[in-house]
Amino acid sequence: MDEKLTQRIQILCAWCGPAFVVLYGLAWVVLAHNYPPPDPSFSAQELVDNFYLKYQDRILLGQSLSTAFGILYLVWACQVSVQMWRRETVPILSLIQLCGGLLTGWVLMFVPAMWAWCAEVAGVVDPETIKMVHFIGWYFFDMTYWITTIEVMAIFIMVMMDKEKPGLVPKWVASIALFSGLSFLPLTFLPYFKSGPFALNGYWSFHVAFISYGIFTFAFGPYMVKDIKRVRIPVVPGIGQAISRRQSGR
Repeated sequence: MDEKLTQRIQILCAWCGPAFVVLYGLAWVVLAHNYPPPDPSFSAQELVDNFYLKYQDRILLGQSLSTAFGILYLVWACQVSVQMWRRETVPILSLIQLCGGLLTGWVLMFVPAMWAWCAEVAGVVDPETIKMVHFIGWYFFDMTYWITTIEVMAIFIMVMMDKEKPGLVPKWVASIALFSGLSFLPLTFLPYFKSGPFALNGYWSFHVAFISYGIFTFAFGPYMVKDIKRVRIPVVPGIGQAISRRQSGR
């Protein structure tokens, strides 16, 4: 493939991170009426009446769009892996980041589809069934956080240990990424909290964790583009070089 075209594709993929934050944020937070999320202490009927029926059309559209926009994160994560891989002799951190990013992208697409179903059938299906799907969705969305946390830990380690100058991103950006990943740790105990800062709609679990996650993903984009423009070696030779270095060291 032509080198200039490859570079353009990579730049487009890098901008998918900021695009994800903006588009997914508007769809999932604003349009789907997830600010704030419904009270976890709602009964099944209260959940249906005060949330899914009250905002039915907006939730259905917002969650449907979220399901579509989630792919942007997956594309962005692949590009992060490409740029990390160029800096590693043995690309273990790149692969950890890639696996975490792909699984995070899947969750970002799969779970909104469940909530879209809840909105679609509200008033028709038994409220207890809707409540079950609603909370299974939240548990998938929040409690699988380790796939994202391990992703940002790999990024943080690579950036902090990278000897190449300039680095992929400034260390303060990687530090925000690590903070975001670690801020998800209280979500392990999500089923135990129906109110307070660690509930699914609480100050820490919803605001601190998700806002810091959005900040680091958005901030990565411009620095990734700068790095792409500095690199003139296509990714395939870079991978080959990494493998050959490993083989020659045996």
